[in-house]
Parts: sequence; C-alpha cells; structure tokens
Amino acid sequence: MNFSTLRITCAFVIWGSELVNTSVAKKASRAMRLLMMVLTAVLIFFFINVMLLVSDIQGTARVVNYAGLVRGTTQRIVKLEDAGQPQDDLLKAVDSYINGLRYGSDDLNLVRLDDDEYQARMTELASYFDELRTEITRVREVGYENTDIIAMSEEFFGICDDATRLAEDYSQEKATALNYLEGLVIIDIVGLVTTFAVELVRAVRTAALNRELQSKVYLDEATGLPNKNKCEEILGQEHPVSAEAPVALCVFDLNNLHTVNNRFGNEKGDEYIRSFAHQLGRVASETCFVGRDGGDEFIAVLWDADRSAVESCLARISVSVNEYSEAHPDMPISYAVGYALSSDYDEPPTMRELFSQADKNMYIDKNRIKTAEAAGPQREDR
Repeated sequence: MNFSTLRITCAFVIWGSELVNTSVAKKASRAMRLLMMVLTAVLIFFFINVMLLVSDIQGTARVVNYAGLVRGTTQRIVKLEDAGQPQDDLLKAVDSYINGLRYGSDDLNLVRLDDDEYQARMTELASYFDELRTEITRVREVGYENTDIIAMSEEFFGICDDATRLAEDYSQEKATALNYLEGLVIIDIVGLVTTFAVELVRAVRTAALNRELQSKVYLDEATGLPNKNKCEEILGQEHPVSAEAPVALCVFDLNNLHTVNNRFGNEKGDEYIRSFAHQLGRVASETCFVGRDGGDEFIAVLWDADRSAVESCLARISVSVNEYSEAHPDMPISYAVGYALSSDYDEPPTMRELFSQADKNMYIDKNRIKTAEAAGPQREDR
C-alpha cells in the first residue's frame, strides 16, 4: 500500500467515524426530545390529577365537618325537644345538611362523594331522620318519657358516626393518593431538571402546595387545633391502651352555642368556639393532645396520666376559661366536661371505649349544669 492510498484510507475511516458519531448524537438527541415529550406529557397528566385531588380533598373536608355537624345539631335538637323547646328551624337546617351531604350543595359548598358505601349510609341516615322527626312530633304531643326518642336518637347518632367515618376514610384515601402522586411528580421532575427548568419550578411550587394541603387534612382552620380527622385517627386505634402507660381521655362540649348564634349571629358563635379552643390549646403539650372533634365538641388525651394529673389539667383549663369570661362578660364561656381513665378498667380499654365513657360523663356534667342554670332563676324569684 503506497502513501496516497494510506492517506485516503485514513481519511475515509475518520469521515466514517464522524458520521457514526453524528448519527449516534442525532439518535440520542431524538431520544432525549422524545423522553422530554413523554416526561412532559406524564407531568401534565400528574398535574391534572393533583389539581383534581386538591379540589376533591377541599370539598371532602367540608363534608366531614358537616357530617359531624348533623350529629351535633341533632343532639341539641333532641335535648331541647325533650326539654319542651320546639326546634323547627334546626330540624329544617339538619334536613338541608343531609340533602347537601347526599347530593352536594352550592349553598353549603358541599360536594357529592363518589363512594357507594358512604352514599348508602347517607340514604339510611336520611330515611332514619324522617322517622326521628316523626318521633319528635310525638314527643311534643305526649312527652319524651312516652316515646322511643332516646333509643332512636342513639341509633341515629350511630348512623351519623358511621357516615362521618366513611367520609373521613374517603378523605384519607384521597390524601394518601395525593401523597403517592406527589412522589411520582418529584421523580418526573428529576428527569426534566436539566432540560426543563421552568417546569421544575412549577412542579416544586405545586409540590409545596400539596404538602401544605396534606397538612390541612389534619388541621381545623377555624381554631388552629387538630381536626376531627386527627381525633378519629387517635380514637380509632384498635389495640388496647398499654397497662404500663395509662391514658386519660377528656371530652368537652360547649354550652349555649345555639343561644350565642341566635343572639349575636354565627360569626360570634364561631368566635365563641375559637375562644374556647384557645383556652384548651394552652394545655397542649407532647403528653397532652388537644383537638376539635367537630362542631362544639373537643377532646384532650393525656398520656402517662393519673387522676390527679387529669384534675390538675382540668383545673388549669377552668382557671383560664374563668379569666377569659371575666374579661369578656358579654360572652362568657360555659362548657361541660367528662373524663375517663384507662387505669379504672380491669382490662386495658381501647381509645374508643375510653371516649364512650368520657362522653357519658360529659353528659352527666352537662345535665348538672342545665339543672343548675334552671334552678338559678327559680331562686331569684323566691
């Protein structure tokens, strides 16, 4: 082979190598563009589903609150009707709440939950409410002692609790899906980070919004305390309380909220609830959980607490509430409270069993307060 032939051969090899490299680069570029298009399309798909989940969670949170409100309002109706005070307006309000929970309501800003089990329970709730309303009519005619209003109301409250739980489960499923989807969004963003900086920024902002929204699933925005979702998560623990670590559970229920709403308006009623929540929040700590269990009901859970610790905590709350009431004589706070100690049981109870006993004790306290308030004017007349 002479020099010319060798030079031509080398030139051909170099040209062929460059051609191969250019072809590979083009293929890689096309692959990258295709990957970017796929990742972008997937990211857009994720964003759409995130927004849908965000909207769904926001609507579901109101459904949970109103499901709890149906129970609380109906409790007040039964108490007042038993006391001989007709509550036609509240009955209409509960009826509108139930319809809104079943079909959605623009007036109440409620969405319809696409869950068969929840809808079936709400249909049962609506039907039973009609029966309960009929029994209330009998209470007005013959007195509650001659009716089944107490048993029927307990059955109704149980259906309300089931409906609320199903709504919370639905909300939790959406929150879990949102959390999972957020992880997929972040993975997609990592793939686009070097070539799609703008989409990265948007995705980070969306992820931050998602995290904030997820935290709100457990936050009662009206009071700043943990909401019913969080309370139910604690109360729904299936395993019994540890015998080595006793637990105390307190149930609080505001008095006179209906009176405040009627006399001063719903805004003052909301302020009344927030004021009490603020007093409760002062005792919250790592060993004392305080949350709003819906409506005007609150719970406190004290870990590693005996009776003296509970009574000390309740005394601090009472002092704080009294100080607030003295400073705000136009709207003093009145509440009922009951508590239960796991150490009082022969066998360690579940949190739900503790709640049930504390709730019963709270109603005993509420009846005591009502009796005292009713006796007050009589003493003044004498």
